[in-house]
Amino acid sequence: MAHVDDRDREHLAKAIRGHVDALCGLGGDRFPGTARNRAATDYVAAALESLGLDVERIPFEAPEWRYGATSLEVEGRTIVAHPGPFSRSAEAGGPLVEASSALQIEALTTRRAVILLHGEIARSQFVPRDYPWYSDDTHATLLAALESLEPIAVIAATGKNPGTTGAQSPFPLIEDPGFRVPSAYVSLEVGEELLAAVGADAHVQIDSTTVSSTGTQLIARLPGSEPGRIVIGAHVDSKPETLGALDNAAGVATLLGAASLLSGTATRRTVEFVPFNGEDHATSPGEVAYLKACGDLSDVHLMINIDDAGFVGAPTACSEYGLDDAARAVVAEALSQAETVLPGPQWPSSDHMIFAMRGIPAIALTTQDVETVTGEITHTPADTPDRVDEALLADAAVFAGRIAPAL
Repeated sequence: MAHVDDRDREHLAKAIRGHVDALCGLGGDRFPGTARNRAATDYVAAALESLGLDVERIPFEAPEWRYGATSLEVEGRTIVAHPGPFSRSAEAGGPLVEASSALQIEALTTRRAVILLHGEIARSQFVPRDYPWYSDDTHATLLAALESLEPIAVIAATGKNPGTTGAQSPFPLIEDPGFRVPSAYVSLEVGEELLAAVGADAHVQIDSTTVSSTGTQLIARLPGSEPGRIVIGAHVDSKPETLGALDNAAGVATLLGAASLLSGTATRRTVEFVPFNGEDHATSPGEVAYLKACGDLSDVHLMINIDDAGFVGAPTACSEYGLDDAARAVVAEALSQAETVLPGPQWPSSDHMIFAMRGIPAIALTTQDVETVTGEITHTPADTPDRVDEALLADAAVFAGRIAPAL
């Protein structure tokens, strides 16, 4: 990679800001299956092709979730709720029953009821049964038990769990496209109101449907002179109802910045620029499509993942996963030259774990203040472009651009 002076950094930061604004200016979120998601991948593909890179497009099927108003009527009161992602629709009533543990769910016998889940059982999101990266037998058993009761709906009273659902509060307890029961979620305060009404009749209206749709996983390649590849990735999708500026338009903009720095550069290994399309989706459709297309990843020498980076006022954190001595030396040298990229703690989230769990060396670039970002901003409408510092992202792009040609 050529030397990057202050003027180059200014131009790079300006370009990165343009990418962030463009990805956040598509009219809403970039959830897979939506037209906005397809527009986002079209934009990124065009940007990569403008750099002279060959771009492969891998189509995939993805469920598109469409939703509207959701409410409950209990004891003459109308309570507004949030529709569960991928929920079926509902317009019916039945007795309100409750459960706060697995044992209480298993003990329920009332059929065609409205089931309120609260307390211990609702503190962490259930793992979808077809989630491609790991499974939870307990959650699978509970989902099947709920389906067997054929309830009118399952309503969850939840708070905040940054470890699994970011800053959403309340958060959707059930996000499983295969769940055969209408679902919704409410705040802990509303949950207390519903608990006081257990035994009464509850009428539920959930405007929600899931339809078959499509998306695209992109792979852009800068050919190398020797076998093997370096992967630079950042997920292009976002959760519903968020512009996803930090999570993760900023990461994709940084990826595009690194691609602009490396385009036309002679590299030892082929460099893949991969805007993963599904990190925030229950079925990770783009990641699955990428793995099907690219095999067992045994020829990947390093994966660099960018996610939740560029938060205003906080340097970028670099964490390492399974690096050998040679790669560690390259990363250390790049860190010594970086202005705002610092060693950071392990962050076992996001797409780098797909590689790290397979024994592939990886590094993750995120914000040093990841607790604030995941606890107060990500997966919410607060994740807006004004939270992003393009100068930090330009430094992260230069950092990635120094590493890739050196391995």
